[in-house]
Amino acid sequence: MATLTLNNGVEIPQLGFGTAAIGEWQQDDSYVTDTILKGMSIGYRHFDTASVYGNERALGRAIRDAGLPRQELFITSKVWDTEQGRETTAAFERSLERLQLAYLDLYLIHWPLPAYTRETWEAMEQLYDEKKVRALGLSNFRKSDIEQIATFARIRPTCNQIELHPYFTQKDLVDYCQFHKMAVASWSPLGSGSWSGVPTSEKPVVDPVIVALAEKHGRTAGQIILKWNIQQHRIVIPKAESLDHIRNNFLLDDFTLSEEEIQAIDSLNRNHRFGADPDTAHEENKKVRVPD
Repeated sequence: MATLTLNNGVEIPQLGFGTAAIGEWQQDDSYVTDTILKGMSIGYRHFDTASVYGNERALGRAIRDAGLPRQELFITSKVWDTEQGRETTAAFERSLERLQLAYLDLYLIHWPLPAYTRETWEAMEQLYDEKKVRALGLSNFRKSDIEQIATFARIRPTCNQIELHPYFTQKDLVDYCQFHKMAVASWSPLGSGSWSGVPTSEKPVVDPVIVALAEKHGRTAGQIILKWNIQQHRIVIPKAESLDHIRNNFLLDDFTLSEEEIQAIDSLNRNHRFGADPDTAHEENKKVRVPD
């Protein structure tokens, strides 16, 4: 499996398994655990969760039941808006407890909250110093938020996880992050999941350009989009629930897109978000509770 080396030397698998809203939003039961175990059986080793997803326990059960060596796994979680600032350390410890792990591989600030960023980041740096987490990063951070963190961070962020798909390529932000040696991770790489209410007919997986490339390469539209990310040195964390989709998302090694094909997908950009906008997300986010 292809990996990227983060700016602190930690290796991260480029292909991860997204866990937001497996089944339903904040579902945490045997169905979620079984879905994650399917991913592990196919070969996924990088799993992305968050306290607000409400399914850290289900992921923890899957890790236990799979019996894989801990060092083979790469586990990411995130601190939610309502946990930032002085709550950050306790929030991290709660995530670890729910996951039943001794450490995380990557811990992210889920959304930028500039008034709390310094206090949150300094708490995360302390966790890093204590070797409770192997790498620190950001999610949904704008250029201005990254500039703010650069003024005080003792430990540099290793990555920024952002909404990124063929209809929303965020080229300027991607270039900025990569110039500053921060890896870029794409959430909702295929266009938002069923929980978002976005009809499939509006998603890039049915775009004629993507469909034509899928037919040309004998692949699925999803595989084309994931490979487009991988070949541009981005981390990608698709979510899937059926065994077929989980398997297809994983089978990306035996075909390559040409430079022209990558540019054709790049040119589909519409600056169209499916998810929340970091300029306005906090008002809604602060109403969302992290389950116990």
